[in-house]
Amino acid sequence: MINQILLGLSTGAMYSLVAIGLVMMYKVSGVMNFAFGNMGMFATYITWWFLSSLGLNIYFSIVVGIIFAAVMGILTERFGLRPIRHLSHGSMLIVTFGLLMILEGLAVQIWGTQYKSFPELVTGAPFVLRGNFGVMVIRRQDLLIFSLLLAISILLAVITKYTRFGIAVRAVSENEEIAGYMGINTGTILSFSWAFGVSMAALVGIISAPKVFVSPSMLVFYQIQGFTAAVLGGFETFTGAVFGGLILGVIEKIVGNYISEGFKATISLIIIIVVLVFFPKGLFGRNIRRRV
Repeated sequence: MINQILLGLSTGAMYSLVAIGLVMMYKVSGVMNFAFGNMGMFATYITWWFLSSLGLNIYFSIVVGIIFAAVMGILTERFGLRPIRHLSHGSMLIVTFGLLMILEGLAVQIWGTQYKSFPELVTGAPFVLRGNFGVMVIRRQDLLIFSLLLAISILLAVITKYTRFGIAVRAVSENEEIAGYMGINTGTILSFSWAFGVSMAALVGIISAPKVFVSPSMLVFYQIQGFTAAVLGGFETFTGAVFGGLILGVIEKIVGNYISEGFKATISLIIIIVVLVFFPKGLFGRNIRRRV
């Protein structure tokens, strides 16, 4: 049982990373990015191309892929969304949906539909712990994922709470118009939110690539589960994104082992409906009271 929970937490940590990226973009820009998974997929293809075709170092290729993702996020926000922010919210959603299809089509045209193998980021035998609790097996890949999630969570908490830039991000997420009146460069904050969010998509794509292989649809499932994690934890808080993903991963693993593997996809939809009905703000969301 303890090993199943560990595997669930590892999978959930991936969902948390997706949810953090989605929440950042949604909190600051107010837009749900339907192209999140495909932007991460395209950046993963770029990483794979630098690695396999150009023969560059894997870590250098990863840095290039994440930088490419950040630039793609900035360009999308600056030239795809900002010019139509004064229009309806639906207009911006349509742009992200169009980008989803464009990136998928480009990936198919450039690299084809065949699955591309990606090297393991960490190798070696798993760590085996024995005790009164039984035998616990911890894979090195799991340690990498947990470490990244912990580091990113701590970094976000410190930046948003103790730095001027982080406070500016929080101000724009609360009220973009008033933040602008206070002298905050809202355009820079909006671009940052998309650079960060798409970089998270690329990171998830690169981490998952050795397992799911590089393909045009490689991150569709992770995007759905990340969205579910954000709904479960609450779209207004990074804490909710982190714990929502971990909880979802454990639930999914338990359902897959004790009920049915085929039911794992359905459980996400059930969770979304139940949470939205009984906890509209999510399990970790806050009801904000404002003076009239």
